[in-house]
Amino acid sequence: MKNFLKAIIICCLLTQCQSPNRIATPIVFTINAFDVPNNQMEVTFSITNTTDTFWEGGNWSLHWNSIFGETIPESLPEGMEYNYVDGQQYLILTFGEQYNLNPKESLSFSAVQKGIIPRLAMGPNGFFVHNKNTQTNIDLESKIVWQNAKGIEGLNIPSAEDRYATYKTLKTVPKEQLAWVIPSPQKHEFKGEYRTPSALNFNLDSFEMDVNFISERLQEGLTITVNSENNLDNNLSVIQNNSLGREAYRLQISEDKIRIEASHSTGVFYAFESLHQILLIAQNEEKGWPIITIEDAPRFENRGFMSDVARNFYPKEKLFQILDYMALYKLNRFDLKLTDDDGWRIEIPGLPELTEVGGKRGYTKDENDRLIPMYGSGSGDQKSTGNGFLSGQDFVEIIQYAKERHIEVIPQVSFPSHARAAIKAMKARYENYKAAGDMEAATEYMLHDPEDQSEYRSAQLYSDNVVCICDDSAYRFYEKIILEIKALYEKADTPMKVFNIGADELPYGPWQKSPKCKEYIANNKSIPSVKDLYNYNLRLINTIITNAGARMVGWEDALLVHSENEQSELNIKEDLLDLDFTPYVWNNTWGGGREDMIYRLANKGFKAIMSNSSAFYFDMVDDYDMENYGMSWSGYVTYKDSWGTEPLNVFANKVKLEALGIDEATVTTKEFLKPEAKDNFLGIQSQLWTETITSEAVFDALLMPNLIVFSQRAWGAKEPWIDLPTASDQKPALEKAWNLFVNNLGQRQLPLINQLYGGVSFDLPKPGGILKEGELWVNQQFPGLIIRYTTDGNEPTSESRKYTERIKLPAQSKVRLRSFDSRNRGGKSISIN
Repeated sequence: MKNFLKAIIICCLLTQCQSPNRIATPIVFTINAFDVPNNQMEVTFSITNTTDTFWEGGNWSLHWNSIFGETIPESLPEGMEYNYVDGQQYLILTFGEQYNLNPKESLSFSAVQKGIIPRLAMGPNGFFVHNKNTQTNIDLESKIVWQNAKGIEGLNIPSAEDRYATYKTLKTVPKEQLAWVIPSPQKHEFKGEYRTPSALNFNLDSFEMDVNFISERLQEGLTITVNSENNLDNNLSVIQNNSLGREAYRLQISEDKIRIEASHSTGVFYAFESLHQILLIAQNEEKGWPIITIEDAPRFENRGFMSDVARNFYPKEKLFQILDYMALYKLNRFDLKLTDDDGWRIEIPGLPELTEVGGKRGYTKDENDRLIPMYGSGSGDQKSTGNGFLSGQDFVEIIQYAKERHIEVIPQVSFPSHARAAIKAMKARYENYKAAGDMEAATEYMLHDPEDQSEYRSAQLYSDNVVCICDDSAYRFYEKIILEIKALYEKADTPMKVFNIGADELPYGPWQKSPKCKEYIANNKSIPSVKDLYNYNLRLINTIITNAGARMVGWEDALLVHSENEQSELNIKEDLLDLDFTPYVWNNTWGGGREDMIYRLANKGFKAIMSNSSAFYFDMVDDYDMENYGMSWSGYVTYKDSWGTEPLNVFANKVKLEALGIDEATVTTKEFLKPEAKDNFLGIQSQLWTETITSEAVFDALLMPNLIVFSQRAWGAKEPWIDLPTASDQKPALEKAWNLFVNNLGQRQLPLINQLYGGVSFDLPKPGGILKEGELWVNQQFPGLIIRYTTDGNEPTSESRKYTERIKLPAQSKVRLRSFDSRNRGGKSISIN
């Protein structure tokens, strides 16, 4: 290592190396070597001053974020000072007096970093330079160069050949074998007969529904005319049938009419969503309308999706689009995560600091004006997904938009953990009023104890993200938040039924060395010791929420003993059963010991919702590809894993257990859902966390088709193969069913969503391919997508040759493959070695 430092690190170059006609990428981060056994990397930073300003040595610094990879200070050249600030991770490199950098000059230096970057999205991003002389910040574009690094084979990045083997059981099937609706109806009958399309005429006199809204929604993407005027002869009848459940419906397309039956407007709405899919697919395939009968109802009452707009923010227009797709796939709960450590995203009257400070990230000296940069948000001088918030009116419109689509919006405001944005915002308020001499206003909504010496690190490495719950000001704050949000529901003419407190990942250590807490405990006989504080806090919060007319929900962590075990804790606090708290059970990483936690909670009497990280977290990556976006702390989760999860018994998929190396003896140690507790299992929820989502395109790729796959589990019936006794029995039936499902995605559903609600940049997985005896063999994740290829190693475009069947190629061909959708949008390409 010393030789490496002497030979490479000392060669710090200041050069006028850029052509005057060529603008360099300001930051190039090159990974020279992956040292997997020692969990470190040899890297080179190349910095080019692309501005017109002189950067004077000793007065400029480089700032960035990187989830993984922390520079070893001793490996840096002399005169550079490296600092880790906080979180996951905000890093600063300050350059000494010898590092002057004129416009167009470049500086290169090498270093060693702890930690392997498993994906580019978890590496360095959000670079900016702070110029101390001018007090300005310059956001810098960057790129990571990694393809030629030594030791790259140790990362097990899947090749085209690996992908070909993964997709080997997937074959294109005729459209006649595919379902017309996803999620799959409980019953359907289709005999391959079709009828001629016609204009549609209907009314909804039997139901209290906005007929114009239904008509306009059905019209989307269709070329036929949809009429909802009472003076027309109806060929689409909507009949009230009170024998059906609230969300159930019957749909029949016959030779001359369409008939819908339902007991409630929700069932009618879902019938129209199914009809919409059928008519669009029929239009795309130009075969006429199928003569079909459907009887349908959901498997689970709660079919949720959580969108995290706190880590990275997306405005109401994007949330409207999400709600449209949720409705299309019959999901009915929208858990909107409005706050976290890294952002406060909802306007609260009387507390402007929450959005003025907590709603922004960027360069700051003391966080009294904004939060520190995180997740590549940059300096804050340019618009980024690190900045932004929903106005009160925005939130009202979101509630109303969701209500029209039979979706309930659940506000999630984290307390007392994951609360750094709120804490910093209220600390800024405290400092401002304190400076003005108004201590009453300064302490009114205070969330921290200035004298607290407690030490802890959260899961995201923060040391200051937990509210001091030993002061009335904390509860005054949370009550104000709850009541102000409730007022927005009232403005939207919608009841606020539940309130999500988050409360996950509370680290061990807060409050232990807080003078406020010591005094609070001494003066309160209901709190014997600091370990009892959290339960007392939950009861106070529950009272506030109950008084607001809502029910408290949150992550299951709140119901587990708060101990040094943190995320490994298994013991349930049964004394909290009287809270009527509904846990969203997320932490079920295979091998972590909590795979059965939802069943244990339900068996003890808690009403629970499954939010499994190992199945329903859309941000969990599916393999070791460096170009993937997302996390992998809960394992590598494929579309097949999500689809193959049986919510009422996650151990039933024997094929998955076999792949994980989990034997029957291990399974017998787990707790299963008891028949008498089945009613406590309310349903399932999917989640999309946004740590690595810094653009709408990335958001879209993680949203779709994950949302479609999830809807199949949330609404659709249990898969028949799941009841087969062994992995060898299950596997052929599983593969056949999965092949039909992914064919439906590729051939029908993905083209369909391109036509609706503006379309999204859904995931286009890299194809698989091999060269066998001079022939090119190609397969893919979603049969039906277009695959194009080149033989000269260049990136395929929408004009490149389309792959349709095996083809002979010249011996020296450099094949590169790429998937395209129906709008000629291409995914990431892959070469065949």
